[in-house]
Amino acid sequence: MNLIRPLTEDYSDYLRDESRTLGYADTISFVKTEEDIVEVVKYCYENGILINIQGARTGLAGGASPLGGHVLNVSRMTKITGMRYDPKADCYYLTVQPGVLLSQVRKALENKAFDIAGWSQESIDVLSKIKPGELFFSPDPTETTASIGGMAACNASGARSFLYGSTRVHIHALRVVLADGSVTVLERGVHKAHGRDFVLPLEGGGEFVGRLPDFDTPHTKDAGFYFRDDMDLVDLFMGSQGTLGIISELEISLMPAPKIMWGATTFLPSDEAGLKFIRAVRGEEIPGVPVFKHKPASLEFFNKNALEMILKQKEITTAFSQLLEIPENFNCAVYTEFNDADPESFLPILKELAQVVVACDGDLDRTWVAKDARELEKLIFFRHTVPETVDMLVDENKKNEPCITLLSTDMSVEDKDFEKLYHLYKSTLEKTNLHWVIFGHSGENHFHPNIMARNKEEFEQGHAIFKEWAKEVSKMGGTITAEHGAGKIKRELALIMYGEENMAKIKAFKQTLDPKNLLSPGNIIS
Repeated sequence: MNLIRPLTEDYSDYLRDESRTLGYADTISFVKTEEDIVEVVKYCYENGILINIQGARTGLAGGASPLGGHVLNVSRMTKITGMRYDPKADCYYLTVQPGVLLSQVRKALENKAFDIAGWSQESIDVLSKIKPGELFFSPDPTETTASIGGMAACNASGARSFLYGSTRVHIHALRVVLADGSVTVLERGVHKAHGRDFVLPLEGGGEFVGRLPDFDTPHTKDAGFYFRDDMDLVDLFMGSQGTLGIISELEISLMPAPKIMWGATTFLPSDEAGLKFIRAVRGEEIPGVPVFKHKPASLEFFNKNALEMILKQKEITTAFSQLLEIPENFNCAVYTEFNDADPESFLPILKELAQVVVACDGDLDRTWVAKDARELEKLIFFRHTVPETVDMLVDENKKNEPCITLLSTDMSVEDKDFEKLYHLYKSTLEKTNLHWVIFGHSGENHFHPNIMARNKEEFEQGHAIFKEWAKEVSKMGGTITAEHGAGKIKRELALIMYGEENMAKIKAFKQTLDPKNLLSPGNIIS
């Protein structure tokens, strides 16, 4: 078969993803069209060959690292194929292939620079009515080189999901290639389950009739499977990480771009002050603190270890020399970003935010404020430096111990357990000699504890700690992955969260859609 080639040393990069997980496979294909996907899938189905789906390989859970068989890579499916406007919903939609990058969508919308070759006249007419920078696609994972298909497959979110929600809610329609090569086309609000029963219409005639598992997946923020009564069938494939089908096209919903984006990074004297500040800014009523009524786009926390790690890395990494100077005697920091349609909102919100800073024992002289896009980029660069430094350290440690991968988690709990979760992480890690940091999306109660294991023993110790955390978080009714997906790295944690009975139900459900168990082996399902 012409599309399939041996996975030789020349393609060794395709055996790993951003998690630093190294997989293995026999063959690889670089598909460019849905027809290519169908051809490869039918061949693999007929011959019982495992299929590992890859996009841009920016995932942090090992979901794109193969586990035998064939690698179906969609990174060359990079066309934006059309645009439409729905007057009833007052919404613009963009149609993209799964390999289109988030950065590509952002650049095209910002500059109104689309390759319209092959577009319908209707799409061209819709495009003519918008202005550069008028619309945007809100999901905001750290890696802007993430593919849209991959973001949907793991229901990615990012810092700004506190205001805008995860990728799932911004996917309006899908084309999906099922395990046998048949294609289903789904639109949000049109194709829904009836209770737990559902029907997937098949292109060319026919339908797939099935029944969802009889339990709800967690109601806290979750990047895994999504099961509900009467659910939109588009959501069936959000967070499933290629285990139920292969996304071949997406229609994404666009929003009016905010007229102003600004932010502040506040350095606070203790973790308690930092957590109190976060609770206040996200709208909780706290005695002695002014009520804050403006919802931020993002709330990001950095513990003392994370700040110290940045300072140390700044001394040895020239690319970090442009980082702003961190105030002395820091304990933790909180980055708060606001997106607004009214440019005049900046000063009133800033004044109210300053009152909250002071009430939470913060110091206005130890607060960075970015009032425009150029200044905001410096604060965002500071935030992104933390995971970038973690990646550098993991890569360095991996040279001495190949088994080491990224040890990061993104468990999430309800608001009432927010501080309990943080102290669970911190108290556990303080009792060890591990190298660790805590940072991340505090607005939605999912910090990112990261352990930079220096040897095999520390790596195994980190995994054991994550399992214990998963048990505690599950008792709280939380989830083991709020935005990165379970992939292969966290499938043991997924088993803890779902439980053996429900995991068996998920496995049985997958087999109805994928009877030969060929799609995305090792992802999520134990």
